[in-house]
Amino acid sequence: MELLKFNLPQMEEKVLEMMIQMGFFSNKDEAVRTAVIKYAMDLGLLKPEEIWKEIENYKRRKITPEQLMKDLEAIENET
Repeated sequence: MELLKFNLPQMEEKVLEMMIQMGFFSNKDEAVRTAVIKYAMDLGLLKPEEIWKEIENYKRRKITPEQLMKDLEAIENET
C-alpha cells in the first residue's frame, strides 16, 4: 500500500470529520478508500460483482470458538 498525502479544503475536512464522529468510518483512511471505490463504481470503472469477489477472496483469520472465547475474556480483563 502506498502512502499518499494531500490537503483538503475546509469543507471536505469538516465533512470527513463528521462522518467519523457519526461512526460511518473508524478513521480518515477508511473514509477516503471507500470514497475512491464508490467513485470508481459510479464511473463504471469497477463493478459491484468485482468488489464482492475481492471481499470473498480476502484471506480471513481462522479461529476456533475456544480461541475466540479466550480472546474475548482477555479483552474483558483488560478493562
